Amino acid sequence: MAYIDENSAYDLSLFEEHNESTEKKPESQQNIVYDLNKERRQRRWANVNIGEAVSIGAVTIMSIIAVAAIIRGQAELTELNHRITSAQSTLDELSSTYTQVQMAVENKLGPSVVEEYAKNVLGMSKTDSSQKEFISFSQGDKAVVAEDADMGLFSKLKQAFLDAWAGERQ
Repeated sequence: MAYIDENSAYDLSLFEEHNESTEKKPESQQNIVYDLNKERRQRRWANVNIGEAVSIGAVTIMSIIAVAAIIRGQAELTELNHRITSAQSTLDELSSTYTQVQMAVENKLGPSVVEEYAKNVLGMSKTDSSQKEFISFSQGDKAVVAEDADMGLFSKLKQAFLDAWAGERQ
């Protein structure tokens, strides 16, 4: 049993004769069962600082929240990009339809179509020199001021005042 007590490289006591009755083990060394897991836990919790544990937990929670926010933002960005793409394709389709409708309207109401309708259906023709008439004014141009016959009382008073005012100025 000396082998257990010593940690030497060469234990010569193994070759000696031992008398178990003469050697007495102290009670502290007899049949002691150690719970290594309990000792490890006690050592582990003895080294843990509560402030450090709280700060590590807070940093971990904040990191998880940040990663979750980034993932959610990327998901929303992907959804918005999909909406933009679908709206762009809808816009392209509607632009194409608009162009087709514009071409159809121009074909139905173009100048050549209107001219042909006027000739064939309405019996109209283009103007020529026989259809033109010239008007001449022999007296020259005149300007005539029309007077309103239905002048109200206030309009008459206003006009009288303006006439009197114009007469004094001259």
